[in-house]
Amino acid sequence: MKQLIFILALSVLGLSHSANADNATFWQSLQQGGKVVLLRHASIDREFGSPFVLDDSCFSERNLNDLGVQQAKQIGQLFKKHKIGIDAVYSSEHCRTKDTAENAFSVYQVSKALRLIKALPADEANKRLQETREWIGNFKSTKNLILVTHRPNILSLTNLNIEPAEMVLLDPLGDGLFEVINQFKHSSQ
Repeated sequence: MKQLIFILALSVLGLSHSANADNATFWQSLQQGGKVVLLRHASIDREFGSPFVLDDSCFSERNLNDLGVQQAKQIGQLFKKHKIGIDAVYSSEHCRTKDTAENAFSVYQVSKALRLIKALPADEANKRLQETREWIGNFKSTKNLILVTHRPNILSLTNLNIEPAEMVLLDPLGDGLFEVINQFKHSSQ
């Protein structure tokens, strides 16, 4: 038991210590193309709105705060700086994900498959997760696919619990399978 705790502590220390090196690897892998990025929406105002509601006016939803808008714009700048080819950007139906996609990439499409799974009945959530798994695993392009979604969705797909505006890089393997390559972490967090 002590050995397992020691190994876990080393893993955590290694992740925080090597964030910049991991981020460099993240961008290098993306430059090769053919990858899928799961992007968690940027920082939100947690004082107002519901995380589960869909509202065309966005009034009743949790929306990006000023930091979130800045984070999303910064992500877009990083994709440009690293000259990352983008095949398509898709967002869940929630305003916070659409606003993240808009501020980062300008052009995006909405996909019901990316909706917050905690806002759905279990059977519908599982159906959408399976649809997303197949989508990721079967993606083929010389460019990259960006999917802007939510923490519970990303956790269910990758077993990684990421912070707002962080990303997980996936390598599609075909037949609906994929592997996690890397994770982008903000060095300021």
